Amino acid sequence: MNVGVDISRSRLDVAVGDDLSQWPNTPEGIAALIARLPSSSSVVMEATGVYYRPLAYALHRAGFAVYVVNPLQVRSYARSLLTRNKTDKADARLLARFLAQYRADLTPYEPLPEALYLASLLVRFAEGLTTQRTASLNRLHAWAYAHPRVHGLAQAVPQVLQDYRESLYSEARAVVEAYPVGASWLTSLQTLPGVGPTLALKLLAYSGDFRRFRSARAYAAYTGLTPRVYQSGELDTVARISRIGPPALRSSYYLAAVSATRTDTAQAAFYRRLVGSGKPKKLAIVAVAHRLARAAWAVCVR
Repeated sequence: MNVGVDISRSRLDVAVGDDLSQWPNTPEGIAALIARLPSSSSVVMEATGVYYRPLAYALHRAGFAVYVVNPLQVRSYARSLLTRNKTDKADARLLARFLAQYRADLTPYEPLPEALYLASLLVRFAEGLTTQRTASLNRLHAWAYAHPRVHGLAQAVPQVLQDYRESLYSEARAVVEAYPVGASWLTSLQTLPGVGPTLALKLLAYSGDFRRFRSARAYAAYTGLTPRVYQSGELDTVARISRIGPPALRSSYYLAAVSATRTDTAQAAFYRRLVGSGKPKKLAIVAVAHRLARAAWAVCVR
């Protein structure tokens, strides 16, 4: 039985065959839903922020086949069917239909180890504070003209945010280092050119468990740094990176690549060779980032 679940912050819309039902997205609601599902059910849901995780984890622990898919996949599927309506109930039915058609191509859900999941949340929280700190600094510039008293009261805000960000990174690092596999990966990532302790922690937080990727190529595809080829009729083939995957992970590899081209002889030579052959500098940096992503998988899964 293929089951589609549309997830929101407070509610689960569930399609089991032709039957539709709603359940609270709470531990009690999840337990009640699981008790009603046929034991042979396969369940699909979208990766909607953090709201899907309690249900996915509970279903996995109960022995159900669980699939967590990228919302982009489902939106593309909906467009292929020329669907006109979008409601939570319609989305649940659409997910069940999607699973019935593409189940053989989907990877079953495997929950992250608790340490990696917690570290990932802490790093994301810390990076959010980075954005808020930048916004605060911009406001300070305006407040200096608006009123000196307001400017004086707000001056401490950026430093408070910076201190809190550093404490979150320290906590994330402690969590990873207490997990033997994660600690090993953190050390291995720092052997890559352009990757220091903080960047290594970001790469690990946004990558998750490296072992879930079958190859360096699969991991590089996850980062969105692999080229996507477009060719139609007599048009020349155009290759751009797919950009499928966490944007923060791609930007981290891009930063590492910029540093690597300045500090590592091999990567600098590769970069100069691409630029010398006529490639734009930005494209050459992306190519280095792609190489670093493959190398990251290799040093962690060996």
